[in-house]
Formats: sequence, C-alpha cells, structure tokens
Amino acid sequence: MPIEIQLRIIADDNSVISEGEILHLDKGDDRLEVVGLAFDEAKAIMAGIQGGVVTAQAASFLARHRSCDLCGSQLLSKGSGRTQFRTAFGTIALSSPRFHRCRCQPKAAWTFSPLNLLLTEHIAPELLYLETRWASLVSYGMTADLLKDVLPVGGAANASTIRRHLHKVAARHEADLSGDQPGGHDEDSVNGQPLLRAAVIVGIDGGYVRNWHDKKHNFEVVVGKCMAADRVTAPSALSRARMSSPGAASARFCALRTCR
Repeated sequence: MPIEIQLRIIADDNSVISEGEILHLDKGDDRLEVVGLAFDEAKAIMAGIQGGVVTAQAASFLARHRSCDLCGSQLLSKGSGRTQFRTAFGTIALSSPRFHRCRCQPKAAWTFSPLNLLLTEHIAPELLYLETRWASLVSYGMTADLLKDVLPVGGAANASTIRRHLHKVAARHEADLSGDQPGGHDEDSVNGQPLLRAAVIVGIDGGYVRNWHDKKHNFEVVVGKCMAADRVTAPSALSRARMSSPGAASARFCALRTCR
C-alpha cells in the first residue's frame, strides 16, 4: 500500500509558498507489526513537517524585515549566514542574512540579523519545557534517552545540555521572583530578605551509595523537594520551613540534584 505524505504551505493571497513530499511509505497489511506508523516513520513525518513550517515562517519574517521600519528603504545586504533552531520535532537549519542598518536609525550596531529578533532563543519553549519537566523527575541521561526515543530531537539531546537548560530555567525563575511582590511579603525580613506570607513545605533526604566491588568507596546522594503548603496532602511526612522565595527553593533543589 503506497502512502505519500505531502506538505503544502499557502500564503494569505492563496498563492503556494512551498509544496513537496514529506515521506513516501510502502506499508503492508498482513502483519500486526506493520499496522499504523512505526516510531521512525512518525518521527520522520514530524521532522519533515516541522522543517517546512519553520522554514516558511522564518522566510516570511525576513521578507517583512527586508526594509527599514522607519522610512521603508531597502536595507543593504551584509552577507549570508546560517543559524539553527532546536525544536521538539527536530533541529532546523535556517538562512539568517545580515543587513546594514538604515541611516535614519540609531547606530547601536552597524549590522544586524533580523531573524535574531524572532528567535531570541535557539531552542523552542516546548522542547525546553519537556527537558526541564522530565529532568525534574528522572536523571538527565534518562531524560535525554526518553526524548530521543519518542521525538526526532537528534543527538543534540544529551545529559549535559539538559542539565544546563534546567539550571538556566531555575535561575530565570529566581530572577523573576526576586523582585517586589505587592501584598506577597511580610514586613519582617531575615538578612535583608523579605519573607513570603505563604508557607513552603520542604522535604530533604539523603543516603550513601557504596561501591559493590570496593567497599571503601562511596558517594552521597542528596535529594529534595519543595511545594506550596496548600498542595501537601501529608504534612507530617515533610519538614516545614520558610524560605526567602519560591525561586530560592527551586534553585536549591537544582543544586541538591545529583547527575546520575
């Protein structure tokens, strides 16, 4: 049974921007294991669709920013360039040309790449969410293996990269929550840091893992978890503590976490 999957992208004026084949399959129907899409086939389809969609979106954005935003003059090209954008459905290589700034604009920099205005990060928020969510539940290595098993993320998903992303997200939350929160703090403070009115439940435990073959060598594993008091079903199982901010709790949890 031949199956052909195509992607067709249409502009607002109904003109065809791009059209092409994503994947061609020749599926049988005589065995249980050939019914439906296999993992590799599904990942190839998702990667193909994602590549076509992201490429078309980037090209449309570049076309709108080919002229000066103030006077409408055509910008002079500085040269071509390439960039990569990591998504949950594959890493997309994109054209990222540089242009000279128009004379009517302030010269913060002589040249710029318009695509950097769109891709403020080189990783999609959805992929970052999946990495941090699963890395908070299992080890970094297992998270990388899981993502590579079910998504076309390629070899870019590895334990060290996921660990770096997790700590970056924790630091971002810490920065977001470190400012003044109207009505959210007590007037009292400890070491100059305001206290939150809401209680935070913190649970910390640890143990030693001993080398089976060499009993003299071992290492300590410390784990922790924190949550709002109103989300705890069994308060007696955890120790109560008041912390300077939820961001500090999340950063502390990341610091306690051991890379396995």
